Amino acid sequence: MPIHTGLAAVANNERRYVDSDTRLAPQPPPPPPRGRSQSPGEKADIQRLAYNQVPPASANLKSPQLIRQSTAPVYANQQHSDYFAFQVPAASESTYSISSGQTFTNSQPNLLLRSPLPAPGQRTSLDDDSSEFTYINQLDDDSDDNYIPGTDEGEKLTEYPDSSRANRRPPYSRSVPREIPLRYDVKVFSVSGEYIVTSSTITKVWSVKTGLCLGLVLHQDFKVTSVGFKPSRDVDREGLFIWLGTKEGALLEADLKKFRVVNRRIGAHNTPVKGIYRCGYEMWTLDEDGRLQIWGPDHTDGLPSLLGTPRTHRVQAGSHVAVVVGKQFWVGRGRQVNVFQPSALAETQFAVSRPMSAISDNAGDITCATTLPTDPDRVYFGHDTGRVSIYSRSKLSCVDVISLSINKVTSMAGVGRYLWVAFRTGVIYVYDTSQQPWVVLKDWKGHDGPITELVVDRTSIFKMGMLPVLSMTTADNTMNIWDGLMTDDWIDRDLQSHEEEFCTFRSVQALICTWNIGASKPTDLQNDQDSAKFLKRLLATANDPEIIVFGFQELVELDNKTVTAKSIFKKKKHKEANAQQHMSHQYQAWQDRLSLAVSKLPSSYFLLRSENLIGLYSCIFVKDSEYKHVGNLSSSTVKTGLGGLHGNKGAIVLRFSIDHSSLCFVNCHLAAGQSHIIARNNDLAAILESKIPLPRSGLATGSIESADDIFVSGGDGSMVLDHEICFVSGDMNFRINLQRQPVMKMIERREIDKLLEFDQLITQLKRNPGFRLRPFNECPITFNPTYKYDVGTDIYDTSEKKRTPAWCDRIYFRGPGRIEATDYRDHIVRVSDHRPVSGVYAINIKTVDQDLKHKAVKRAIHGWQEYMNESIERARLHFLENEFSS
Repeated sequence: MPIHTGLAAVANNERRYVDSDTRLAPQPPPPPPRGRSQSPGEKADIQRLAYNQVPPASANLKSPQLIRQSTAPVYANQQHSDYFAFQVPAASESTYSISSGQTFTNSQPNLLLRSPLPAPGQRTSLDDDSSEFTYINQLDDDSDDNYIPGTDEGEKLTEYPDSSRANRRPPYSRSVPREIPLRYDVKVFSVSGEYIVTSSTITKVWSVKTGLCLGLVLHQDFKVTSVGFKPSRDVDREGLFIWLGTKEGALLEADLKKFRVVNRRIGAHNTPVKGIYRCGYEMWTLDEDGRLQIWGPDHTDGLPSLLGTPRTHRVQAGSHVAVVVGKQFWVGRGRQVNVFQPSALAETQFAVSRPMSAISDNAGDITCATTLPTDPDRVYFGHDTGRVSIYSRSKLSCVDVISLSINKVTSMAGVGRYLWVAFRTGVIYVYDTSQQPWVVLKDWKGHDGPITELVVDRTSIFKMGMLPVLSMTTADNTMNIWDGLMTDDWIDRDLQSHEEEFCTFRSVQALICTWNIGASKPTDLQNDQDSAKFLKRLLATANDPEIIVFGFQELVELDNKTVTAKSIFKKKKHKEANAQQHMSHQYQAWQDRLSLAVSKLPSSYFLLRSENLIGLYSCIFVKDSEYKHVGNLSSSTVKTGLGGLHGNKGAIVLRFSIDHSSLCFVNCHLAAGQSHIIARNNDLAAILESKIPLPRSGLATGSIESADDIFVSGGDGSMVLDHEICFVSGDMNFRINLQRQPVMKMIERREIDKLLEFDQLITQLKRNPGFRLRPFNECPITFNPTYKYDVGTDIYDTSEKKRTPAWCDRIYFRGPGRIEATDYRDHIVRVSDHRPVSGVYAINIKTVDQDLKHKAVKRAIHGWQEYMNESIERARLHFLENEFSS
């Protein structure tokens, strides 16, 4: 049947970066000029960018390099390919010294600071040496193609949380305003019940419900530097009085109903009050000099009073990060964590058990701290390197250090069971810390500038039936209010579990083929009988499929793999024009050949879209009968070669919707080389987190009522994992971690399952918690490795290099409950050193009945309200037990 050519525009878009923390790291700083040594600050930046990706100890690399990546720099051998790099000195052996503790003794009760000890060992550091910019031949793909024992980068597992299932929709509340424009310079703020208090030279009281300013509390001659709500004996009267700490060292108490100061204590401190903390019926105030005042309950009403006499303790000066945990005071300063147990009672002595472990140097300085209400044994400290250290109250030691980002953690809050973390980029993440690795539940852009504070009020859930989380940035003095209960996510999960109530499903068949064709031409298929029948046999593996996807790699010869960095940046115009003309001819020749093969099928097909990127080429055919159901069509390209500058490696992303299901097809070519596992992992991260341009007019054809109907994870279709159905295929270049001889023997004995135990990709899936393909599946492999053959034969590489065979060519899919794989095979084609791989998949496409969905939403909301009623009572009891237990 004929082929109808439709939207076949070819785009060659530049790499698009996501404004996020953990997903795409910024590029490393430029290297210093030739002959100049790095400053300590530059070395620190490089080390911080290095993540956890260092050569294994067994590699014995004398000159490792920091490779410039699109997602994260990695270390590699001198002969690493596909990236340009700058040299950094060899990593020295990791050593840590124990810092000495300090003891303060004065006329006040003794406060013994816990002596810091090293945290769990982290990674190597950089020696003080000069660094020089150098280029590497980025196309020398096979520089280390054979397995060398002891150089397997796969042994180094990532520390990063699993973000593959993260929801990107901001958790806006349905019952409160999203934003409060403060319109003045706010230094500190807090929230309790209905009241938000912001303060600096004046104090304003705002309503959480309306976002309106309710009144002003004037305090002339005082600039407020800290705030804290005063406890109440009646839980329903919580949040009516607040203490204000000032730059002058005075303490003020304000009545929020009357909007006036009702008590003051001039000279309570000699230096600015940096923190006000609540502990049961006590209030603790801390100043810059480390003076800690404990204001105990007054004998008249049992509440702390500024008229009373505080008990004074002393901690280290400049201890600006502190959190009350039970009856303890956990303080972070620099890289050290210290624990105190102050008390307003004279007979109670400060108690110290064994010293507390400190943070290792590369964890960075402490920036914030918090706890989770549901996990009272853990204390979390954020760091300026993007890490979070975790301490155990019972063990009194650092139990873990988790890398979240390369960006500074500016604030954290424990919200129910989840840890909310804000970064200097203005992005907020929500982590489920109960799973290993941590799971990213949500991430979104909260502010355009650094977030200075995240604050949650745990009384609001039983006082107002909500759990607001407030964030603020000083960049524009704007405060945002988020739904700490993440109501919409709860309702979405409920709807997804009851989709059969409002959706109808039909099955469409998709045939997908990936092949590294090694710059062969369509005419080369006539070289032998098997190759000549390839396309016919391929199309016969599916029964008249509705969708046919071809994804080719190395469609053109990449300058005979002799392109160097110098030749890329200094191209001659006439040579470039000739190369472009050659590539265009190759793309068209293969498109014509594929269209001819598809036209011989019983049904008529439409060429929906074709796209190319240097050697990559993708095209999708759909049945004419399906075209009317197709919409939301768009494509993009992602360059990962040369750190995202060159398209010799990368991916083509094609996406569209059928009815109310979204589909995304990724054709990729990842970093080559036996030991370059980390580079391949980073390529995958860059591809899966890349931006896909949305159609200018919305949909190409068809219509949808809501993006929620077709996309998942709160996405809008601008990223790969927003789509309900995802396929990632291509020359992924993952190798087998065995030497050639045992591999050849296992192939001869058809011990496929045994050989797959050494497959790098499968090993990553099993052992690397941050591997981006973990949410994906692959059909069982029953065929021999598809790489590397002598062209024109069925014999594995007999050249001088004698490369080890590997399953480089793969097809992975994601669509829980939506995809059934029915076929997965290789094909005998001898015109390339790779064999094609194809898969056939039955995809369940859904159509949403909006009337039935409306009823399902009502039922889900009713279920949410029942859940909330139970949660409110539990939260009230938890608050009373923890805040007022004596």
